[in-house]
Amino acid sequence: MPKRILRSFFIGIGVLAAVLSLILFYQFQSQVYKRGYSQIEGRVNRELKTLGFQIKKKTISEEGFFPRHKVAKIIVNIPFNYPLDKLKGEINKAFPPPVRILESKEKNLNNQYQIQVNLGFKNTVTHLLKFILKKVKIAILIDDFGYSQGEAVDTLLKEINVPLTISIIPGTPYAKKIAEEAHQNKKEILIHLPMQPKGNFNNRYRWIIMEGMKDKKINKILKSASKDVPYAVGLNNHMGSLITIRKREMEAILRAVKEEGLFFVDSRTTSSSIAYALAQKMGIRSSYRQIFLDNKKEESYINSQFKKLILLARKKRWALGIAHINKVTVLTLKKLIRQLDKRKIRLVYVSQILS
Repeated sequence: MPKRILRSFFIGIGVLAAVLSLILFYQFQSQVYKRGYSQIEGRVNRELKTLGFQIKKKTISEEGFFPRHKVAKIIVNIPFNYPLDKLKGEINKAFPPPVRILESKEKNLNNQYQIQVNLGFKNTVTHLLKFILKKVKIAILIDDFGYSQGEAVDTLLKEINVPLTISIIPGTPYAKKIAEEAHQNKKEILIHLPMQPKGNFNNRYRWIIMEGMKDKKINKILKSASKDVPYAVGLNNHMGSLITIRKREMEAILRAVKEEGLFFVDSRTTSSSIAYALAQKMGIRSSYRQIFLDNKKEESYINSQFKKLILLARKKRWALGIAHINKVTVLTLKKLIRQLDKRKIRLVYVSQILS
């Protein structure tokens, strides 16, 4: 047999042996991976159930080059009440060897808290678990600014460095000055426009919406109030248990609000208020108060009201609480804000919960 043919024959045998070796290696690696994947898959399903977590979404993709292999990507919802400080430890306990936690990352993002865990065997990833807790949004609106300055105002504006919205009564002695300071300290500003309540009241307001007032007068009052409270982006009612149930006056107010480029918050000083529903119907960005935090100026009462606010936020994903500028409220809020679990709750401006 000629040498050239013999050489080609051995080359062919070598190539065939290499191909067969690669096929056998591929099959062996595939079997090893399938066994590992199957074991980890069973473990993941059992442990997530034991931990009380629900799988929100699961996808399986083929990854890698040689051999290609399945990788499961699983998104898991964390219950709101779950103690997050224990979560990483519970995950580590849930997946002991031979399962390997190849990587674990924690992220506290704007809208959600995440723990991402990559599981596998040896150095091969089989499962990407993303544990997610969607944060609830809470907006705190502090009313009645403008009559005075002092410790409570300074503490709220300068020491509580979180998104807060304040509402200033136009025509008060310190309206402009407080608006300037609030703007410098990154607080959101609203006009706290007086509106007539039911029954007798002490009318000491420079600008107030009264029953039977003409549209032109209402528009003029709102324009003057806007000039008196610089940087205002919205408006909510001060008092107003009579006006907010009257359609004609509220329509005139809301038209002026829209013309000024403001949003509207119904303080809901009466359960009969039509103001929010009317604002929605008129296409005005708006929201409404769910909880008054400080009807009693007592720390224990404010604490209990804040807990109710969180419960409401869990149901709706957002909640709006109104408080008033006074020393007890400010100091209590300062403590509450310091204690908040920012992995679960996001404090926002009122403008961030509008519909």
